[in-house]
Amino acid sequence: MSPESAISSSENSYFNAVDMRRATGLSERSQRELLKLGILQAVPQSRTATRLFNSRMLKRAAVIYPLHEHGGFSLQTSGKIIYADILLERTLEFIDPWRIRQRLSRSRAPGLEREWNLLTAKTPPVTQPDDYYIALINRHYVASGDANQLRVYGHLTEDRTDIVVYRGFVWDELITPSGKISDQSPSEFHPEAALTGASRLFRSTDISTEEVETVRRAHRSPVSKFSVNVSLTLRMAIRRLLKIEDATCAN
Repeated sequence: MSPESAISSSENSYFNAVDMRRATGLSERSQRELLKLGILQAVPQSRTATRLFNSRMLKRAAVIYPLHEHGGFSLQTSGKIIYADILLERTLEFIDPWRIRQRLSRSRAPGLEREWNLLTAKTPPVTQPDDYYIALINRHYVASGDANQLRVYGHLTEDRTDIVVYRGFVWDELITPSGKISDQSPSEFHPEAALTGASRLFRSTDISTEEVETVRRAHRSPVSKFSVNVSLTLRMAIRRLLKIEDATCAN
């Protein structure tokens, strides 16, 4: 099956636990734990039906995996780190072959064509200059953005089991839920709808002028930095999900 056919055949589909594992690396046990923690949500259906996920949940799971597996964070902490990132949604939305295919049918925008080619190329994707990252600086500060312009939005607790977010750098709803979902905030990723249970609770603080300067120094000259290339992670996950690697190798 060609990449185009693989993408077309999966349009409007949901993905089961086996699909999720192939794409993201998360075991079925980890998937169940993330559901229990309220980090992931399955597609609503009868209790006896096979558990299914939509593409947005799958992409979030793909980013959770390297934070958990290689960063050493718990599943809950990994999930909260990515949900607290107010800018991540743009990358999740853009790196989406189904959405790109629809948009390309209306406009041959260079950016869309480039991303389509990265997702469907015969050779595996590699790091791009404008890729999006989530990074842990000095094992303390949590930041995101492109490689040269990371934006710090929180820090880890002393035992590295939770994230403390900075007010003004995350969704207000993440800190003080209003119980309402506005029309401007799609319910698929709005904090009020995206997380449940204890995972929904975020500690927060204001960041002082002194702390801002400390963060800048750490960013300029980090003692250590662990980062996840979110863009590359998503491209690889989608290709594994749709078996594009197998398809391109066969051609």
